[in-house]
Amino acid sequence: MATDRALERAYDVPADEAPAASCPYCGRPFRSDRYVTFHVGVDHPEECTEAEREAFDEERDDEEYELFTFHFKAAISVFLVYFLFTFIYALVWAG
Repeated sequence: MATDRALERAYDVPADEAPAASCPYCGRPFRSDRYVTFHVGVDHPEECTEAEREAFDEERDDEEYELFTFHFKAAISVFLVYFLFTFIYALVWAG
């Protein structure tokens, strides 16, 4: 089913941006091998090999860790900005 959808699409890839990799099942072009790994794991789960499934799981785990790290840094930044404004308020208006 996913292969049928892919065959109906035509991909316009600029001549100066040759795709770094393409899907081995539907031929869709991608800018990196990482994108191909995600695509194969999501759109071709029944066709992919065990090695491709393991690579997809590993990439997904890495992505989840990177997202957790981003959320943690964002939460700490918000807390520090809140603390900074509270401290400045206490110095300027209460002092």
